[in-house]
Amino acid sequence: MEKLLLEMEVYAQLNNVPIMQKEGIDFLCQFIQEHQIQSILEIGSAIGYSAIQMALVNDNIHVTTIERDEPRYNEAVQNIKKANLENRIQIIYGDALETNVE
Repeated sequence: MEKLLLEMEVYAQLNNVPIMQKEGIDFLCQFIQEHQIQSILEIGSAIGYSAIQMALVNDNIHVTTIERDEPRYNEAVQNIKKANLENRIQIIYGDALETNVE
């Protein structure tokens, strides 16, 4: 998994894709773990980096993430599949202001 995350970090840097900085994602994942959060809604998937990181905190976590940029959405779908997290990360293609999540 570390290899995939590193590849995603390099891809994001080379392609100017905004992903969370290491300190931010570390803090967020620690917060999720400390508060035993199991359901997460993320607005703006980009390439799926933070959704994958959050899902990896605990096997009981389910992430729903929304992305409106089609190329980034497609990249996120592929990365989530590579991480074998399709069953715990639901990615929605659309604008968050126009999307109903259940």
